[in-house]
Amino acid sequence: MSSTLIPQKNGDQTNSRKILSKSWNQENVIGTINNKKRILTPFRAANNLGDFLIRKNYVCGGPNQINPGKTGTKTSIGSIISACDGSGVDGASCNPKFVSDSSDYVRFRKLRAMNKNYTGR
Repeated sequence: MSSTLIPQKNGDQTNSRKILSKSWNQENVIGTINNKKRILTPFRAANNLGDFLIRKNYVCGGPNQINPGKTGTKTSIGSIISACDGSGVDGASCNPKFVSDSSDYVRFRKLRAMNKNYTGR
């Protein structure tokens, strides 16, 4: 019997199941957005570590950390010139050059193995 089907869980199992149910249901992990297949590796996609289609310097909408409508600022601070490609896939809002720690990859592999037996209960 799989450890994910036992009714009593320890803290590690509970946290892992929460990550699987809340984060791994996203389109990035599944691998298809608007009929476009993911080019990014599954590890980087699950951890939001790059653009889904591995586009360099791609800007199309996305988050804007600077509020241009703030009182007292009448400049073009925060203006982003978009260059959308029509794919319907949002650009990355992360640092694609980030190199994760090996422990992150080990955790990913553990979660991926758990995900195969996860029943959602």
